[in-house]
Amino acid sequence: MKLKKVVIIGMGIIGGSIGKALLEKGIADEVAGVCRRQSSLDRAIKMDVLTTGYVNNYPEATAGADMIFIATPVPVIKDVLRDLAEVLDGGVIVADVGSAKKEIVELAEGFGDRFSFVGGHPLAGSEKSGVEHAKGDLFHGSLCVLTRGRSTIEEDLLKVKELWNDMGAETEVLSPEEHDEIIAFTSHLPHAVAYSLAGVQREEYEKFMATGFEDTSRIASADPVLWRGIFMSNRGGVLRAIERFREVLSGIEDAIRRKDGKGLEEKLRRCKEARDGIF
Repeated sequence: MKLKKVVIIGMGIIGGSIGKALLEKGIADEVAGVCRRQSSLDRAIKMDVLTTGYVNNYPEATAGADMIFIATPVPVIKDVLRDLAEVLDGGVIVADVGSAKKEIVELAEGFGDRFSFVGGHPLAGSEKSGVEHAKGDLFHGSLCVLTRGRSTIEEDLLKVKELWNDMGAETEVLSPEEHDEIIAFTSHLPHAVAYSLAGVQREEYEKFMATGFEDTSRIASADPVLWRGIFMSNRGGVLRAIERFREVLSGIEDAIRRKDGKGLEEKLRRCKEARDGIF
């Protein structure tokens, strides 16, 4: 795929990595960024993530765009969709990278006369944030989930799919509801557990923490503001995942309380086999 101009709204690690990949691979001639702060745009241009930048100037930034990516935190995506509906007049594909999809897709479908929307969620990234951590190969070998809503234009879905493939990602198409239910268990729950694990520790225990704690709590270093928005946007799925986790943990707790070593070993073995079957 070859595009004349792509606009990226939001200059975090994902938005920055999209811009870097598009320019390094020659997919887009121009990559324009939109941010709240000039300092973020300056860093992105210096890192060859963008060719031009605009501080909250949607009309000028989106002029002549072939495709627009919204790479802001989940709650902000909805605000950006409303802003874009005020300045676009059809013919432009708008895609997002949000970790929760149902609320976003439902809102975007109300603006079908202003732009064509394709929901997306690249399963790549880091607990680190900021454009300074952007990498052109971030999506190599990763999976990007695309969503098909009630008003999705298939031709535009295929264009976004091709673009993600060109950036190195495989793609899978799900409904917004399927995405949110699955990701609640595979991504949102692990973050909730990691935050909780870090939250029960005491400062005086720090010298006794080895790689086990480091590995299992790493993602608790992720931005709390970002994850507040994700948890609240996918509230139902997250609560179901937490309830299922509570059931499994309670089973282990119960076996320990009853001094049921054999039962405990069997529960741990089933958990181990589930993990070993995945990786």
